[in-house]
Amino acid sequence: MADIFISYSRQDSEQANLLTELLTSAGLSVWIDRSGIEAATSWSEEIVDALDSCKAFIVMLSPASVASHNVVKEVSLASEKRKKILPLDLEPVELPKNMQYALAGIQRAPMTNIDAVIRALGKLGLEATQAPSIQLVKETDARKSLMILPFEDMSPTGDNGWFADGLASELISALSNVKALRVADPQATKEFKSYKGQLPIYAKEMSIRYFVQGDVRKFGDNIKITTRLLDVETGDFLWQDVHKGTMNDIFEIQETVALNVVEGLKVHLASDEKKKLAERGTENAEAYELYMKASEYYSRQTKDGFQLAVQLLIEAIKLDTGYAEAYRLQALALTNLYRVFDSNSSLLDEAEVLCNQVLRLRPDLFSVYLPLSMIHLFRGRTVEAEEAATEFTRKDPLNFYSHFALGFFYGISGQSAKAIAPFEESARLKPDNLSTLFNLPLSCGEDQREKREHWAKVALPYFERHLKLHPDDEHNLVRHAELLFMADKTQAARAAALRLRSLKDCTSLFDLAGVFAVLGDASESLEAYRKAMEAGYKNTRNLRSNLLDKPGDPVMLADEPGYEEVMRMVEQIEQEAKANG
Repeated sequence: MADIFISYSRQDSEQANLLTELLTSAGLSVWIDRSGIEAATSWSEEIVDALDSCKAFIVMLSPASVASHNVVKEVSLASEKRKKILPLDLEPVELPKNMQYALAGIQRAPMTNIDAVIRALGKLGLEATQAPSIQLVKETDARKSLMILPFEDMSPTGDNGWFADGLASELISALSNVKALRVADPQATKEFKSYKGQLPIYAKEMSIRYFVQGDVRKFGDNIKITTRLLDVETGDFLWQDVHKGTMNDIFEIQETVALNVVEGLKVHLASDEKKKLAERGTENAEAYELYMKASEYYSRQTKDGFQLAVQLLIEAIKLDTGYAEAYRLQALALTNLYRVFDSNSSLLDEAEVLCNQVLRLRPDLFSVYLPLSMIHLFRGRTVEAEEAATEFTRKDPLNFYSHFALGFFYGISGQSAKAIAPFEESARLKPDNLSTLFNLPLSCGEDQREKREHWAKVALPYFERHLKLHPDDEHNLVRHAELLFMADKTQAARAAALRLRSLKDCTSLFDLAGVFAVLGDASESLEAYRKAMEAGYKNTRNLRSNLLDKPGDPVMLADEPGYEEVMRMVEQIEQEAKANG
């Protein structure tokens, strides 16, 4: 009999057959019920014999399989027989109670990452004898792909971009609760503003079929919102609508637009999904308007932006003292002010009070654990910081960002090795998130060079696709160069870094200096630090940390002729900051 038993739902037969072909081509023996488990009227001898003799049991997890009685039976039987179990996600799905015990503590892998599948089987004692003929399993996510394009501000004054961005963001948030949809995240919508190509090309590269387009007009309290749902494959608009009213009507308009999208895509909503689409953070339209403005300022990630966001949120909370999202965003703004610009501990005091207020008002607003973890960490309470970050993942296990936040905590607290597992889980839940894909190999130390190289190679195609669509993204151009280095493509990394010497963004120049340092080019590293400060980089804490030679550094910057000049620039920035209070 075969070494590997595959358990699946008949609804996933295409993916199951593809996996069988792939594993067989790698020299592995596979048993699969070709009729589909759902079609079996009883447990035949053949199925039981195959389970008895297999060395590894693969269960393909999807909404259909976790609801299948026969799949559940097979998982239970495999567990009872102490078989080595490998769960594969066709899409992120929450395990039902009748599967949780059998699969407790077992790492799940995405089917879309064939390298991970082959490695996992190898760890179970089943080594492939050759490379699979199919290098990557094709996209198996059966959900309908959707992206909310940036809404255009058509207001007479042209200064209501915050309102247009806020509407798009709220629509993304609402539709992300619909399990049958794969909705592009807010970062993708933000980045689309810089995209200069044609929409069909973008859709093909990003594997997105449906797009919501819209424009808004706001004059005083009056608003007009036009929305359209486009099927890019056919070029047809599935619906288009116009809503007029005042800010007091904004909540009803947003809910109607979200329902129109769902209906246009012919998606059935469960009762809990309908409830989430109708949820409102506040009933006060004026408070909501202030929150939307604050969100736009916060997104700028500048000192002024954080401060303006805080002031607007204070006003929003005065209008609605139960507005939990406003408390959370204010806590985030204060925490980031402390982290980047102002080490006044009173900012953390205020932020902690706000976080505790959120937990009283909305215990289910799990994202509050992110600022709470940061507050504990900055106060030196590492244990409490880890508990808060871990609680985020426990409360919201299917949210890729909760695991990213835990990995980020471990990274900034100097525990990089511990960051790897949560970053890997974040990548499993959302394989195309660039921040996760960069931080994952970055967390792997010299003792895990093989893993670092693997994840860097996984990340590179996603970054190259992104840069093909956004060639002027300086931040990710630098990350791409560093990923080439981590993927052991040193010559390509150096060539990519040298092409970036004319960058304009100060933060990107600072990061580029770090890339030159790991490449062993001290003179180029110092020159990039100098350009970063000339371009406006003022975080002297980061500058001093990077410019201070440490054991194991590839280069000794202090030995370079330009080192003293760069350090004088750092001191001058410190003196100017002190003089300005």
